[in-house]
Order: sequence, then C-alpha cells, then structure tokens
Amino acid sequence: MKKTLILFSLLFIGLTAFAAEPAGVENISEHLSVYHGAVNGARIQTSDGVVVVYGDPLDAIAKADYLLFTHDRRDVVWAGRNLAAKGAKAVVPKTEANMFTDPAAYWNEFAQKRFHDYAQQSTKILTQPIPVSRSVAEGDDLVLEGLAFRILDAPGYTRGGIAYLAEIDGRKVAFTGDAIYGDGRILDLYSLQDAIPEAKIGGYHGYAARMAQLIDSLRKIAAQNPDLLIPARGPVIRDPQAAIARLIENLQKVYANYLSICALRWYFGDEHIQTCAVRVLGPSAKIDWMPMAETLNEKPPSWIVPIDNSRLMIASDRSAFLVDCGGQSQIDKIKQMLKEDAIKSLDGVYITHYHDDHTDHINALVNEFHCPVYGCAEMKDILEHPSAYRLPCLTPNAIPNVKAIKEGVTMSWKDFTFTFSYYPGQTLYHGGLLAERNNGEKIFFIGDSFTPSGIDDYCLLNRNFLHPGTGYFYCLDALKKMKPDYLLINEHVVPTFRYSQQQLDRMIRTLQERVEMLRQLFPWDDPNYGLDEQWARFYPYGSTVKNGESLRLDMRIMNHSPDPQSTMIRLNLPPDWSAQPPTAVVDIPSRQEDKAAFAIAIPSGVKPGTYVITADILFGEWELREWSEAMIAVEP
Repeated sequence: MKKTLILFSLLFIGLTAFAAEPAGVENISEHLSVYHGAVNGARIQTSDGVVVVYGDPLDAIAKADYLLFTHDRRDVVWAGRNLAAKGAKAVVPKTEANMFTDPAAYWNEFAQKRFHDYAQQSTKILTQPIPVSRSVAEGDDLVLEGLAFRILDAPGYTRGGIAYLAEIDGRKVAFTGDAIYGDGRILDLYSLQDAIPEAKIGGYHGYAARMAQLIDSLRKIAAQNPDLLIPARGPVIRDPQAAIARLIENLQKVYANYLSICALRWYFGDEHIQTCAVRVLGPSAKIDWMPMAETLNEKPPSWIVPIDNSRLMIASDRSAFLVDCGGQSQIDKIKQMLKEDAIKSLDGVYITHYHDDHTDHINALVNEFHCPVYGCAEMKDILEHPSAYRLPCLTPNAIPNVKAIKEGVTMSWKDFTFTFSYYPGQTLYHGGLLAERNNGEKIFFIGDSFTPSGIDDYCLLNRNFLHPGTGYFYCLDALKKMKPDYLLINEHVVPTFRYSQQQLDRMIRTLQERVEMLRQLFPWDDPNYGLDEQWARFYPYGSTVKNGESLRLDMRIMNHSPDPQSTMIRLNLPPDWSAQPPTAVVDIPSRQEDKAAFAIAIPSGVKPGTYVITADILFGEWELREWSEAMIAVEP
C-alpha cells in the first residue's frame, strides 16, 4: 500500500499527467498523430496550420489553430480547454453549442429541475464555458487550414453528437466521439436513456432509447467506408466495418434480451413494445416474450382498497394502514372514508421506494393523520435527505422520522403480521412488505419492481445492479423462496399476480445471459460500471452554504470490480476555493462501497449563486476526468 500511495502522490506533482501509466503519442501517418491520455487527442498538421480533434490530454501541443469537438460531454471536452485558452478556435455541434457557451444557464435551471426529473439525461455537462468560433451540423461546409471535413449528424451517445470525416495522407479518417469504443464496444448504456415518442414512451421509461439513433449513426459512418476510426476514448480502430458491425450486433442482443422480460409490455401493450423493437432490431423483429404471469381477479382482496398508486389495508376493526402516498388523492380518499365511517383510523404508512409518485405527499399525510412512517433501513437516508442524491424522480420533500426497519423484522398490527424486507428491484433504494392475515391470506407489496410481463428495469439511472445476489437477482431469489400461494401487488397494477417457478427461472436466466452480453459490450472489468451512473458520487449532491463557510463532501465509490481497488479522487474547484485534502486515496473491497471525506472552504466575498464542483476518478487502468459533480448554492 505504501508503494501505491507514493506512486499516486507522484502523479500529482507539478504538471505530471494524471494517468496510471505514462500515456504516449501514436503517429498514425505523416500528418496525423493521436495523443492517448485520459481521452484521445488527434493532431492534424495541414499545409496551413494545426487542427486538433477532442483536445490535448497530455498538455503536449504547443498551439492549435482550430479545435473540433464531437459532443458536449465535459469528461471529454476538458482536454480542449487549454488549447481554447491559448487561442484555438472551437468548432462544436450546432444543437449542443449552448452547452459550451452558457453552461451556467443549464446548472441554474437544473438546481430545481433535478427534482421530479423524468427526462433522464446525463449531467456530465461543462461547468465553465468554452468560447465557440463556429457551430456545425450535417451538410455544412467545413474547410480548416486547407483541410476539408465532412460532417455527419451522429446522435446516440448524446442527443446532438456529430462525427467528422477527412482524408489525411491518403486515408479516410472518421472522428466518432463516444459512438464506439474499440472493437465493438461502448462506454455505457445509461447515457442512451431517452424518450421514444413514436411508442408514446417518455424518457423515464426509455431504456437506452437512443440505441436506435446510435445504430443509425454507426451505419451512416460505415457507409462512408472510412479506413480508420479515431474515437474520443480507447484505441484507434483499424477495421471500422468489423468493429461497427460487432457493436451493432452487441447492442441488438442486449436490447432483445431486455424486451423479452420487460414490465412495460403490461403497461403499454404489445404494439408499443413492438414499435420499440423495430427501431433497434429492424422491421422483422420478433420478441421472445415471457408468458404473462397469472393474474387473480380484476381487483385485490376486499380488505385492500386501491387509491391511485397506493393501497390501503383495512383490518377487521376498521383500522387502516397505507402503502405509499404520492398525491393528494390518497389523503382526500382517507378523509372521505373516515367521514363515512368506512375506517376508524390510519395507523401508519409504509414506503416501498423513494420515487416522488410514492412519497411526495407523505408529509401532508402525516400532518393530517399523525401516523408513523415505516421504510426499510436501506432507504431511510434518501427519504430523509433526498437533496443529497442525484437520481430519477426525486421528491424535494424530506421525510423526517422514518422508522427504519431491518430485513426480516416482523410487526403485529391488528389481525395482520407484517414482514419488512429490503427489495432492490426497480431501484437500489427499495423495500418490500409482506402482509399476512390471521386467516392465512398473504400479499407481498413489491412497489414498482415487477408487472405480470416482467421486471421494471426500464430506467437505467435507477441503479439496478446485476451482481449475483443483488438487484433483481436478489428479488427473484426471494420470490423463489416464498410459498407458491403468495400474491404480488405492484400499486400501478390493479389485479394481484404471481409467477410460476418456470417464469422465475426464466427471468434469472435472462439476466444471467444479459450480464454476459454486457461483458462483450462494455470495456470495464465489470459490466455494472456501464449500468450504474452513480458508482462514483458526491454526497451530498446538493448543498447550501454561506460566504466564508466550510462544508463536508464525501466521494462515495462503489467498487463493482471483481478485485479490490485503490481509487484516487482529485477535486476540481472554483478559483480561490480550497479542499482538505485536495486529493484522497481509498482502498475498496470488491463489490462494496466506501468513501473519502473532503472539507471544502468557500472564501468570503464569493458571489451568491449556484456552483458546480467536479472530481477526477482514477482506478485500475481508468482515468476519468471531471467525472462526478456536486452542486453548491452559495448564499450571502
């Protein structure tokens, strides 16, 4: 460990490059070189000057006349900042130009939009502007320093990404951004989350929706018959046709696997899901759907009252217990039932998961009925401190005094026995509640984890882990251990339902197959890095401080790797801000989360407003610059 610390310390002395090993320069041809660092930088020497694509990750290029960006991701764009400061004229995608020139507008708006967020777009956006000389799109003429570039619109990894093609030293070279990584791979799937308008599916439900645009973009690039692909990250690709074909095949395999056990089939119907399939798999797409689970009755048992996406349990003495409360309608219905003497009291509320449509009105409910709030222990913090997280569908309403119940604990209530469980299905922060009546009836409240058609993993940003014994593997194993007379309630699904053992086995097998497919799709040593956007996260994500104050921020790292990892964290702060320590190293066992703590000092006299700090993350072979962010609101 001492040797590791010494090495990491040396990496931060002076201008030494932040990399696990010294990165080098690859001379592709007489006039084209690729600088391999945390990202790639391509230097093109023309007859009239120097054009650089992506930037200078090694800080080794003295000067450039033009600087070309393919997309707006700050974890790539950082490499061009120094060249732009030295006068290089930046060329950027037309539809993403505002993210370069005015990122402050994005962050000021996002300070509120991050709550009730259903768009599910990456927040790896610049924190400081880069001056733009020109914005371009497909069809524009671009001749720089005597060299002609063809521009292709290439959305997918970002909504407005582009690719540049140029003939350099007799070879056609395509600069493809993050559209491909090496031999048929891509960095992640969560960056592709988006709406599917033609299937009437919004961003929250659009699992890797821009996969269709990405495949179209890859085919468009392949149709140009390039000799070389130079991506923003990873090795230079010398057999573009084979690499592109392999990536498309890998993407399609994963998507077909996903659709086969997708919960959305229940919600949206076969026609809409077939529309999703055709976009990615082609017009002859056929989905090997799992048969629907057995549904029982059109309504739940008489002692369960559906109220929108909540359920009210009623005991024999007319006492009531609620599961979730996302809207005023639940409160109004309970008040009506009390007035009509259908129930005599509300004795408590259980929260299945943190999403706003299940939590937004919990406080109003408690203020009205003075009942306790229960939830699984793993969910207590996000319920009490939602602003500390960056996740989909957050409520801004912190819920105090949650009674956190550990896995397997039972509680007697009237003629019921409740068994509480951690149930990380639709999201990592999720619980389940088994309610057993004295007459033997059993209902397992599963939140939004399953529908009769399969699993609710359609939002990749919900943190659905695919390690053995975690996420849906954990949930399915729990169902397999339950007696066959169990019934499930998803509060968005009116009838109760249950799976056969064959269906449970099929879902487990499908997820196991997906893991192996994702190993082929991602370059990471574990595929969960390509699924879990928040594996490296600041805590709290959002903070409010006054001028001259200090605050503590943790960087929490989930080591998805099969081996222990030493991870280095370096903070990037606004001018005159400071941190103790400025860098940190944390040793993390395999498949566990650990943290490093930083004390951030905000100087007096800082202009009030929203500030965004970022962190560089280094582990194994990976150097990830400006990878994670936190938002700090500074008040006078």
